[in-house]
Order: sequence, then structure tokens, then C-alpha cells
Amino acid sequence: MLKLALAAAATIASIQVSATTYPLSDSFSGTSFFDGFRFPVETYDNTTNGDVFWATADNTSLLYVNDNNRVIIKVDNESDVVYLQKRYAPKLLSQKTWDIGTVWVMDAVHMPYGCSVWPAFWTQGPNWPAGGEIDISEGINLRSNNMVALHTTGGTCTISNSSSMSGSITYDNCDISQNSDSGCTVNDTNTDSYGAGFAAAGGGVFVAEWATDGIRVWFLTRDAVPDSLGVSASSIDTSSLGEPVALYSSETCDVQNLFGPQTLTIDITLCGDFAGNADLLAETCGALVGDNTCYTTYVVNNQASNLAQAYYEINYINVYSSSNSSSSNASTTSTATDGVATSATSGSGSTASASASGNGSSSGAGRVEAVLGGLLGALLFGLAMIL
Repeated sequence: MLKLALAAAATIASIQVSATTYPLSDSFSGTSFFDGFRFPVETYDNTTNGDVFWATADNTSLLYVNDNNRVIIKVDNESDVVYLQKRYAPKLLSQKTWDIGTVWVMDAVHMPYGCSVWPAFWTQGPNWPAGGEIDISEGINLRSNNMVALHTTGGTCTISNSSSMSGSITYDNCDISQNSDSGCTVNDTNTDSYGAGFAAAGGGVFVAEWATDGIRVWFLTRDAVPDSLGVSASSIDTSSLGEPVALYSSETCDVQNLFGPQTLTIDITLCGDFAGNADLLAETCGALVGDNTCYTTYVVNNQASNLAQAYYEINYINVYSSSNSSSSNASTTSTATDGVATSATSGSGSTASASASGNGSSSGAGRVEAVLGGLLGALLFGLAMIL
């Protein structure tokens, strides 16, 4: 009896420890991609001081689906911008938010890069910067390495060197009051994780997991993407992804209380506090000449050549979640679908949004965990009585 109880307890404990599989919540690709996103309320970049106006439904040349059924999100590189004006660029926010117990996946073949260019694929909590921020993919100018970061307010959130991650730590304190709000930043050592190298290698897949034991981010090069990971995958097992680029353990970061329901965000700004910093710009684009600034050099006038690579080309974005707390973002702004162009030959090729059924799957996962937890508790109690 004792052996049987111990074996059963060990089995259930093993199931709980390896419970890293998440069911599909939402999928965005093809012509239905933009159904899941909305435009920001603000008309310009007032958070990072970028020199852009945010695109709207009228900017159909910046948001569309190409002949390969891939989503294009790009900066305007065709207009001659006069001095003191800004250039149009995209910012999309998800219609839904997701709570702890969520994995975000983006498969892209091209990411924006170029002098002054600052793209980010990230999530943000309510009332940003409160509610936390997870920077999954971010780069500037002509750099070749992706950056991962968390930004928090109050509480305790740091990152420590870990043998369980491959990235290199730049700053270890995530609080926005530290290091000029750089966040706790990890640089991917893979030079194909951003920029020209990323595009030349056929892109790759970014995965971010927000779990009770921590936040992890992976980058998978195109040749390392497993067959089980794709737009049609109904679930994801993060334990099969190998070593993450960044690991923010709950032992040093309160990921449960410092992060609220997260809104997925995709944007491209120009110059601003980061990409427009003269010293950082000089690293890959050369020093500014005379009294010129990032704005006068790379934003105004004709920038067709410099901004030719300032676009996302996305195969799909999938969101997997075992959380029961996913909800819609209340917004009075138009959805990103309004006015979005599609190429004449592109089909939808899209996995239908699972927003209607995702929570049902999540609830099932939650019930399974609850049942397993109850069984384990009962078995341990029985063992205590026997011993």
C-alpha cells in the first residue's frame, strides 16, 4: 500500500513539475491578422519621444498582407517629410489582454532595421508603465543582436546570472527608476537575432513565457524551429525549447504581483530616447555631422533608401494560455482591420482567431491542474497517516 501510494504521488508530482504545455488561445496570420489589433489613442510617440506619427486606417500602404500571405508592418519611406513634421510609422495593440500562464510566439522572416529605426515586439500592463512590461524582441539602428528586457515599478524585480540562460546581462535591476529606465536587459549573443543577419538567415521565432516561476524568452533560428511549432499548432510545450536567451526567475522577480494583464504591442519608432542617442547611433551608423541630429539626418526629407528595411514581415503570431483571465481591451479606437490593404493574389491563409474557444481550453487546463493538485494533497496526507 505504501509503495503504491508513493508511486502514485511521484507520478502526479512529475506531471505537475512538467506542466509546461499551454493550449492555443489566439492565432493571428494572413488577412485576419489585423482583426486582433487596434490603433493607439495617441497620435504620436509620446512614450519614447520618437519622431513619428502613429499610422491609422488611412495609411494602407504601411499595413497589408503581401503575395506570400505574410503580414507587412512598415514605416513610411516614400514621403518627403518637411522639417518639424514627423514620419508615419505603425503601432498596434492587441484587442485582448492575457494574464500569467501565457506564451506569446512570433514567427517572422524580416524585422525592421536601419539607422534611426527602433522596433519592438512587447507586452505592457494596464496604465503603463504600471503593470509591467516584457520586451520580447527589440533592436536599434544597424545592430545585430536582439535585446530582451523587463520594466517594473515598485516591488522587487532583478535578474541574476544563471546557467539556465544563454544571453548576456547588461543591467540587472528592472525598476524604471534605475539606469535611466533601461530595464533589466539581456542581449542575445546570436548575431542573427536582429537586423540584416536575421533577414539573411530567413528570420526565426521568438517565444516568451510568463509563468508563476518566472519569465523566459527564447529565440529560435529558422533551422532550429521544431516541426511541432507552427501556425496550426494547437498547443506549445516550452520544456522542449531548450535553454532560453533570458530567464527572470520568480526567486528574484515578483512576476505575479508586478505584472498585470498584458497587452501585446508591435511598433516601430524612429530616433527617440534610445535609437536617437548620439553615442548609440554612432556605434553602427557613424557619428552625426556638425549640428545635425538623428531627426535631421534620418527622418526628414527623402529617406527611401535608409528606411527601405524598416518593416516587419510576419508569418504568424500565436498566443497560448492556461490562464482563465484573458479579456478584451476596451477601446473607442478603430480596429487595425479598418482600411488595411491586401495584395490582390493573397489568400487569407489564416488560422481563425480562437478568442471564442481559447478560454474554454484554458479552463480545462486549470481544472486538470486543480484535480492533480487535490489528488497529490490527498495522497501526501494518506502517506503521513501511514507513516
